[in-house]
Amino acid sequence: MSGIVGIVHADGRPADPELLDRMSAAVAHRGPDRAGRWIDGPAALGHRLLATTRGALAERAPVADPSGTCRLVWDGRLDNREELGALLPGGAAAPGATDAALVLGAYRRWGAACVERLLGDFAFALWDAPARSLLCARDRIGVRPLHYTWDGRTLRVASAIAPLLAGAERPAEPDDEMVLAFLLREFRPEDHGRTFVRDVHRLPPGHALVVRDGGLRRWRYWAPDPAREIRYARDEEYVEHFTALFERAVADRLRTDWPVGALLSGGLDSSAIVCAAARLFDARGDGSPPLEAFTLWAEERGADEREWARAVTRPTGIKGHEIGAPPPAPLDGLDDHIGAAEGPIADPDNRATRTLYEAVAAAGCRVVLSGEGGDQVVDELGGFADLLRTLRPLRFAREVRAFGRWYGGGARDVALDAVKTLLPAPVKYWGKRLVRGVPPPWISRERARAVGLRARVRAPRHAVPCASRAQWSTYLYVTSPWYVLKLELEERIAARAGLEMRYPLLDSRLVEFVLAIPWERRTRGGARKWLLREAARASVPGPVLERRGKGDWTDPMDRSLRDLCREVIPAALEDPSRRLARYLDIPGARRFVAGYLAGDSDRRWDVWFLLTLDRWLERIAKGVER
Repeated sequence: MSGIVGIVHADGRPADPELLDRMSAAVAHRGPDRAGRWIDGPAALGHRLLATTRGALAERAPVADPSGTCRLVWDGRLDNREELGALLPGGAAAPGATDAALVLGAYRRWGAACVERLLGDFAFALWDAPARSLLCARDRIGVRPLHYTWDGRTLRVASAIAPLLAGAERPAEPDDEMVLAFLLREFRPEDHGRTFVRDVHRLPPGHALVVRDGGLRRWRYWAPDPAREIRYARDEEYVEHFTALFERAVADRLRTDWPVGALLSGGLDSSAIVCAAARLFDARGDGSPPLEAFTLWAEERGADEREWARAVTRPTGIKGHEIGAPPPAPLDGLDDHIGAAEGPIADPDNRATRTLYEAVAAAGCRVVLSGEGGDQVVDELGGFADLLRTLRPLRFAREVRAFGRWYGGGARDVALDAVKTLLPAPVKYWGKRLVRGVPPPWISRERARAVGLRARVRAPRHAVPCASRAQWSTYLYVTSPWYVLKLELEERIAARAGLEMRYPLLDSRLVEFVLAIPWERRTRGGARKWLLREAARASVPGPVLERRGKGDWTDPMDRSLRDLCREVIPAALEDPSRRLARYLDIPGARRFVAGYLAGDSDRRWDVWFLLTLDRWLERIAKGVER
């Protein structure tokens, strides 16, 4: 995790050094090890380094190619270093070459098409002086953020939004359509290129852009292909293939010269990663920095998973840290949390998350492994819809009941979700209009009309053709704008603690493989995450492997949020930001909050979003981002 910024004037005007310095200062927290800057006429690049390898510490950024004509600012990790190096000539292919040197070598050989050959988590900006062009790209899944502004004359890029608002001629304004999409969780594919701030764009995952000859071109260089299919004769072959990819994904994310921290909840996803990483560390036997596990716990039913975490750390010999979560206090540090998040999406347990990350950083770790992605990639919820679609009622009933036991919930909820998944977009739209209203009575009808809310809700979540609902669901979960926004939130909060998040289960090779498995081969006997469970069977302790259900922090969240509703939320609905009424019908919103207080827990996130939106709007109104 590092910070990058850049300026290019397509009309040839010289870049402003003072503006570059202000932009770089806005991402200083992302790179405490070193700051670098470079200016050449209309182009300027800045870099803030958080080193995860000693080689990166020895490198001066922006990095130049051997000819000195190309400059690169890089925030990332390459996972196919050996394969890439074997295709490159000269020093770029040397065993000790840095990731940045490999990317520059790839660009010299393939030009902008080099992005198609890069595997890993990254965001970068590369200036080619002879071509007078700037190439920017973001990794396939969207783990590393990259944002930009373009007015037809000037491109500015940055790892965060704040640098792009430095020196802005006008105050920042919210993107009204994105705000309503957030409140109703009605994001659509076109939102990948937007942020919550008007005229500040997000480079979508798997995309690149280039500014050249006075114009900007953006294109998608990678997308998972749901039409691809892998058919094996035996289930064991799928397990073997998945296991090889999973272990490679974990191994690639262990490359660092500092201790590796792993978030261990006691669930299957994080336990499988920790056990695989422990085995890989043992196999090295080279005195590598240690692997340490960190478990957040609280004195709440479902929120104390220390027993499960210990079942993982004891047999592996990993040092386990048990971090007690502070009592829930969603307002404590919320303004700083929202400022770091650069948007209204916020974690109601932000104090607990901050406490956890501080403990990881205090242990000397710079890299953090997380089980994020397991629910999105290896769960099988869409497969139940396929059982209905192919008229297999007996197997559907049997597997739904079994899955409900694994999930820790009721079979009825699983079955209803399967039915909803099969409904075409127009039916879903009319169902929403009849049940909750489009817009709901607590949303401003005037603003809803202005942004075309009904057309948005009527559109499908994605229009990519898929052979099965299992594929459709996996594609949706991994590529949805909401999920990318969630990843960006986690990345930014970790960056504040000097940490780099790494997600083995979001490896693009794993995503491609799971999508290519025929839906009927993705689950057995209703076992949740069957593929991962089989891949981890040899390493994860039996009690964890066969555990039913998972940790649940919703009870403490509900209690603390209801306390806020009785004190803070009604005041918030008086609109202290002077902007909330732009999006809400205030009397309707008060009634909505009253329904939550009366016991409708399904409204918890909507109510929380009312508060976080108001706090973010207040920051916008005060010009904090500027």
